[in-house]
Amino acid sequence: MSERGIRMPLQEIQESVQQIASAVASVLRVEVEIADHRLVRIAGTGRTESGILRTMAGEDHVYRASLFDGRPVVIMNPGADERCRPCTHFGNCEETGEICCPITLDGKEVGVIGLLAFDQEQRARLFADVDSILNFLQKIAELIAIKMKEHLMYKKQQLTLEKLRVVMDDLDKAMLTVDQEDRIVQMNQRAKQYLQLAETGEDYEPAAGLVRAIRQAVESGAAPPKVVLAVGGEAKEFLFTIKPIQLDGATLEWVITLDDVREVVAIARQVGGFELKDSFSGIAGISSAIAQAKEVARRVATSDSTVLLRGESGTGKELFAKAIHQASHRSKQPFVSINCAAIPEHLLESELFGYEEGAFTGARKGGRVGLFEAADKGTLFLDEIGDMPVHLQVKMLRVLQEQQVVRVGGSGKPIDVDVRIIAATHRDLEQLVAAGVFRADLYYRLHVIPILLPSLRERREDILTLANGYLQTCGARLKKPIKGFTQEAQALLFHHVWPGNVRELANVIEYAVNMETSPWIRPESIPFHARRESMAKAPSVAAGTTLEQPLNLKERERAAISHALQLVQQDKRRKEEAARLLGISRATLFRKIKEHGLI
Repeated sequence: MSERGIRMPLQEIQESVQQIASAVASVLRVEVEIADHRLVRIAGTGRTESGILRTMAGEDHVYRASLFDGRPVVIMNPGADERCRPCTHFGNCEETGEICCPITLDGKEVGVIGLLAFDQEQRARLFADVDSILNFLQKIAELIAIKMKEHLMYKKQQLTLEKLRVVMDDLDKAMLTVDQEDRIVQMNQRAKQYLQLAETGEDYEPAAGLVRAIRQAVESGAAPPKVVLAVGGEAKEFLFTIKPIQLDGATLEWVITLDDVREVVAIARQVGGFELKDSFSGIAGISSAIAQAKEVARRVATSDSTVLLRGESGTGKELFAKAIHQASHRSKQPFVSINCAAIPEHLLESELFGYEEGAFTGARKGGRVGLFEAADKGTLFLDEIGDMPVHLQVKMLRVLQEQQVVRVGGSGKPIDVDVRIIAATHRDLEQLVAAGVFRADLYYRLHVIPILLPSLRERREDILTLANGYLQTCGARLKKPIKGFTQEAQALLFHHVWPGNVRELANVIEYAVNMETSPWIRPESIPFHARRESMAKAPSVAAGTTLEQPLNLKERERAAISHALQLVQQDKRRKEEAARLLGISRATLFRKIKEHGLI
């Protein structure tokens, strides 16, 4: 356990420590003070109480000696004892006696407890039986150490529970645990969405019906295991698993996982390929930057050339990859995707190229088809290609050159594949090549048709269009008929820097829909971080106006552009610098200047 983990909690249990100090003082009728390993007073009674949570610097020499030696210290004559000489009160001490003892946890001194006398009556009680007092003091020190240990164990338990909650919420599957009475113990966010349940403990009946239905399905022996549940007045089908949680041979709880059959079918249709009249219609936006990216993607969709999608995280690289596949002659064939950064390095090779039976410990009987083979005649989307390990880059290059794969543990016999590659990355591949962590020959193989996807900062004119689209979708899903955004909320969305791009925008809108209680999204329903950053990044408006005044969005935009132009003109800089200040492209700036008559 780290030093921080051991030493910090004494102050964290300050209330308990103070209660112990007060109890000891009332029993012994002397004053008590307790300090931590930094000699900050954590608890005190009588004259020492006013110094709680303050350093004892200059008055801590006896305690320091006790901590350093790990032994009790008895001072019969404070102010005259040589051990008190470094103290600022040496020769003029108010105390008439002192006994202190270190507090030890797991072999380390984490604090000290002291008994103090300030008059002759207290001194007489303190030294009437020193051995008994010391024994009692050591027991109290052990009690405090036990309290600290309990606190550490509680924090560790809470951390474990929080880790479990985070992991559960990050799963694509709905997961919940139920007890022997079929009550929900814990469930992740996906389970709450699937079953439309309240927080744990608020609504048990749906869980009871769920478990009964699952048990009946298990008894029926249906394959695949499937259950029909009434959710929100609608019958929904779920694939499920149920596993017992056992302790000492007794089943205490069950873990249930659920997959919505409709979502599974939709994913299967996606992998199998499907047609759209315009596969790019699902990519919203009218800005010149996104329009240019879509135009390039449309032109190359009908070819088999390798495409490299570049852009920040959350700019929609997978959406573009799917649109390109759907617009290609391969649209009726599989679209298979893999995130190269999300798969552990030792598993990525077998995922991509497959493996033969017995290739390694735990290899499936009969081997396994890799993603290249699964995507045969279709498209393979390699997301975060910049994170691919160097040794796999060599094998990847061979596949691109020869259109053949060799399974892990195979005899060396190549398997022909016909796969169109679309790769994506948010990293600077040129820098990676220069640093020697990405092969130059693979870079040039991938960099055939590069398409740069703009960040949301570079297409601000699309922000409100996207926001309204997400509002309609999310409002319908959550059954909240919200009409739109107030002007103030629109301004916040427009000026936010959007480091997470479109993905962050979608999350912010979903949060706002959940929080809003009126027919319109207001600023207070937007997450605090978005409000704070938007206000910090929003340019000041023209003189005589403020963002609090009732300007409409068009006026705010004009004022912001005008102010940015004034700033660059004052410093005799080019107008392109104004675009950088506003977080928009050069083309967008000049179009807006003309639109607002600022020429």
